[in-house]
Amino acid sequence: MKSNPRKPMQALSAKGFTLVEVMVALMIVAMALPALVILVMSQVDGAAHIRNKTYGMWIAENELTRLTLLNNKDLFPNYKLAEKDSGHLEMMGLQWQWQFETSAAEEIPVKGIVKLDLDVAVTGVADGSSFKPAQGLEKVDPIAHLTGYMSE
Repeated sequence: MKSNPRKPMQALSAKGFTLVEVMVALMIVAMALPALVILVMSQVDGAAHIRNKTYGMWIAENELTRLTLLNNKDLFPNYKLAEKDSGHLEMMGLQWQWQFETSAAEEIPVKGIVKLDLDVAVTGVADGSSFKPAQGLEKVDPIAHLTGYMSE
């Protein structure tokens, strides 16, 4: 039998990737990675928004409960529910602003019931310092909204 001197050379050339193949693979990875990073960042942003919205709803529910307790005429006979009010508080490392407005509850045909619209917004990251006072009832973009009803 005769041995073919070219056979070892053919076997060697079939054992790896060419430079063109490596460059094409790197180009595909380079195009896919930014899209993956953008997808992950949008998921993180979405999770943070849902977390903040949940905290905002908790704050609105707490404020509605506080106002309901203050409006209890047996406990606080002299309390009068304001038409508008706002305040600041710190919760979960963030600064929050709540605002409410009362209006006639036209959708409930019972006299003496008012509608409370509560809005809650994130105003910043809590840094341990005091809050900046609200300038009147400045309107902020709410992250949570809650409507409640109570007697006058």
